[in-house]
Amino acid sequence: MALNQENPPAEHLGLLYRVSRALLREGEYGELLSGLLNTLIEGLGADRGFIVVREGGEFRATAARNFRSEALSRAEEAFSRSIARAVMDGGKAVLIGDASTTEPYRDSTSVQEFSIRSVLCAPLVTSDEAFALIYLENRQVTNCFTEEQRALLDEVCGLAAPRLRSAVAMSQAQRRAEALEHAHSRSDGILTADPEMARVLQTVHQIATTDLPVLIEGETGTGKELIARAVYRHSARVKGPFVALNCAAIPAPLIGSELFGCVQGAFTGANRDRVGFIGTANRGTLFLDEIGDLPLDLQPHLLRVLQSGEFTRLGNSRTEQVDVRFIAATNRDLESEVKAGRFRADLFFRLSAITLRLPPLRKRPHDIRLLAEHFLRAAAARYGRPTPLLTENCLSALTSYAFPGNVRELESEMGRLVALAEPDVACDTALLNERIRSRGDCQSAVSSEGTTIAPMSLQEMEKQLIFSVLRHTAGNRTRAAEVLGISREGLRTKLQRLQISAPPDSVS
Repeated sequence: MALNQENPPAEHLGLLYRVSRALLREGEYGELLSGLLNTLIEGLGADRGFIVVREGGEFRATAARNFRSEALSRAEEAFSRSIARAVMDGGKAVLIGDASTTEPYRDSTSVQEFSIRSVLCAPLVTSDEAFALIYLENRQVTNCFTEEQRALLDEVCGLAAPRLRSAVAMSQAQRRAEALEHAHSRSDGILTADPEMARVLQTVHQIATTDLPVLIEGETGTGKELIARAVYRHSARVKGPFVALNCAAIPAPLIGSELFGCVQGAFTGANRDRVGFIGTANRGTLFLDEIGDLPLDLQPHLLRVLQSGEFTRLGNSRTEQVDVRFIAATNRDLESEVKAGRFRADLFFRLSAITLRLPPLRKRPHDIRLLAEHFLRAAAARYGRPTPLLTENCLSALTSYAFPGNVRELESEMGRLVALAEPDVACDTALLNERIRSRGDCQSAVSSEGTTIAPMSLQEMEKQLIFSVLRHTAGNRTRAAEVLGISREGLRTKLQRLQISAPPDSVS
């Protein structure tokens, strides 16, 4: 039944008037949302009300009130997601006299658990898109709302949608900003419950305000760049640039010009002057990832910058001065590289004034659940899908797996689960990648919790790991690089350095 436009009841006119006043009232957006809900709850006889938005495939109450005009506690913010989904997807108001007996809602877990009875719900639409909805309910009385009230709520939503669109957007933006600020202030975006990792973070805060060089050691995918950025954020150089260079991702003949810069005509193809990464990082921080791949002939030049701040661009005779803090990272044992003559001892000692060692994910079993759930939420938000739940069997399989690609591999696997998961169905082990279900060939190269492996150097372990991953990917180097979390060029460089022959059925 449509709202009687010619002779609307006086109480409906009064409600529309109060809604208009609430929408025109100046103030903070939270007050606007709460004021509108209070007006509707009182005018339509509801005992609770919500303004619900969909974020990343999930429904969340951005405002929630009861009939006493009080904000609901988090424990009380419970409404039927199935009803909200039907309204949002259908774009039409829904009136339910008794949800406990109405198909298809009566079998819904939320309807049964929360004893939901009368529901009146309508979408907020602008530009033919439902961006939120107003959800009213009465859990004590059946058939609390009428068709006339449904038509009235439609009128209210049409009137309120343009004003509420900006209010809801501001609410979402502030919530995201608060979450990011909280996460970074507490952990610099690094989620962990592991004592060893917590000690690393504590050291980061202690040494950040100095200008000492920092060497970060850890396997591929353990979060070395995150730690480097945390050092930078807490340093006095935070207003300067943070410049990152992956030494393994650039071919050896080009890395000198990328790092130190060059002048026009210095070599074939140098058609203009280039500042280089060192010059770009002046008064800031330079992060040199995979420092162990820096060619030996360039290492004395880098040492000079560390000692005196002086460097010379390729093809130029003029010395330049810079003020740079250096943070380097490696997945190699640089001491062994020094003994083997592949890395200069004086550069190693200069870089390792402060050394941070990151534990691999297999040594952080308590972090796997924490990180897995975080990556699921992030991937669901990115793809606009519901966040899947993991069964205990699935979590157990993840915890048992060695994760040769560490945190980066776990993040990739969670993104895969979000893409494959069915709505409202928990993810079991069947959805996991085969290498994780079977604990894969990759695990043979590393030690899982409680497993003993023969002592070996990090170089030999790296060699076994790369060969194992290549065997697992049937020699496909592109896929192997993805698993290892490095570029294809970086993998090629490692294969040459470690003298690894690809498996017989290799695919380049």
